[in-house]
Amino acid sequence: MKKRKLGNTDIKLTAIGFGGAPIGNLFEQLNEYDCYEIIKKSYESKLNYFDTAPLYGYGLSEHRIGNFLKTVDPNSYYISTKVGRYLTPERNYREQQGKFVGNFNFIPNIDYSYDGVMRSFDQSVHRLGVSKIDICLIHDVDKKNFGKDVSHYFKLAMKGAYKALKKLKEQKLIKAIGVGLNDADMCAKFANEGDFDCILLAGRYTLIDQSALDEFFPIANKNNIGIILGGVFNSGILAKGIGDNVTYSYDKIPPVIKAKYKKIYKTCKNYDVPVPAAALQFSYSNKIISSMILGIDRVEQIEQNYEYLNYPIPKELWSDLIKENLIDERCLF
Repeated sequence: MKKRKLGNTDIKLTAIGFGGAPIGNLFEQLNEYDCYEIIKKSYESKLNYFDTAPLYGYGLSEHRIGNFLKTVDPNSYYISTKVGRYLTPERNYREQQGKFVGNFNFIPNIDYSYDGVMRSFDQSVHRLGVSKIDICLIHDVDKKNFGKDVSHYFKLAMKGAYKALKKLKEQKLIKAIGVGLNDADMCAKFANEGDFDCILLAGRYTLIDQSALDEFFPIANKNNIGIILGGVFNSGILAKGIGDNVTYSYDKIPPVIKAKYKKIYKTCKNYDVPVPAAALQFSYSNKIISSMILGIDRVEQIEQNYEYLNYPIPKELWSDLIKENLIDERCLF
């Protein structure tokens, strides 16, 4: 699989990385054996990047990923996790908390302070059970999570979390620091304010949403900040279409997005190209992108994703999508 350098670091990530939210029982409870096999098969398919977070299953995703990775050569993979929430035990058992089903019985506590981040990092190291964390990201300081209060949390993160990650990097406990967000504008704000190695952006550079092009990508390109994409299928629509129970950014699909998807589908069908293949290759075609993390909760998805990444797509498809104003003409091919 192709690899690209992550910004100014010496880290080289595979085109596809493993997104750890689904194996934290996102929307569906998975058994331990299946999760182990999914991670194992992903690793055996030469994927070298695994992303997780304390939020995913309230520690469950980190535990499951670490359970496999501790059995292999630590120099054969890279792992990222996130800070901004530390976990405390919940006294009364709750089968479901938020979007995670059958998760660990912990409560996530939002804390972007220096001490809170150090606590979160220490917990992650122990849950993962591995000897290293390569990339550490400040998690979810965006409008989706904090709305009009996002500026307040941004200041807290820069005053506390950013300094904590800089310290951990100086101590060589991590190789790269960054943020993981759902908001391109906030990515640009962090990129302007701090010295970050990389930024993980979810859902804002996809076949259906290229808002990252406006402000964030030029800043990242200028400062050589590595970009990792999440949500390249926008949580489902670009992988499954607009059927029942399919979401857009984990919510009901807006009518305007449905209309745009139908036009994208029609254009792809004219060239006999599956929409998921176009979605994957569109996102990775921009050379500023280092890797794309894909959430995987079925073994068969591993091979399918590779097939989509290598599916033959004629250049005329991209030209038609630009002519129809379905993708931005600034996109690079």
